[in-house]
Amino acid sequence: MRGDSENRSRYLSLALLSRRTVEELRDVASGSPVKPDLDDSLQKLLAGVSLTDETALIKRLEASGAWTRFEELSTLDEVKAETGTDHLEEIVSSVLNDRNAEMQIQNVKRLMRFLTAVEGRALQRYTDSMEMQFA
Repeated sequence: MRGDSENRSRYLSLALLSRRTVEELRDVASGSPVKPDLDDSLQKLLAGVSLTDETALIKRLEASGAWTRFEELSTLDEVKAETGTDHLEEIVSSVLNDRNAEMQIQNVKRLMRFLTAVEGRALQRYTDSMEMQFA
């Protein structure tokens, strides 16, 4: 039972993190610079999605604060597959570093759509696990 509770908490945390990040990205889409809190969140997201080989997996798991929990990574993978979002690493990097304002705003909007889908999926998983608890 404790494991189920932890899983639910992780899905809810992922949904809240995604929502907060989308809210902060709205300011960037309006032309504001990336704030330090948003930069930190996006760096953690980038650390979780940027490494793909086995050695990289170990580094990813060791990365402090990276999106490394099963719930986070599996939800990201599901949403990437369903939405056809390719090159998530490039999108996040562009939001953080692109000097071309038009390209940055375009990628901010792509990232907002993606994270909104992640939020929805995480809330769905949270709700499903709550329903199973009372079934």
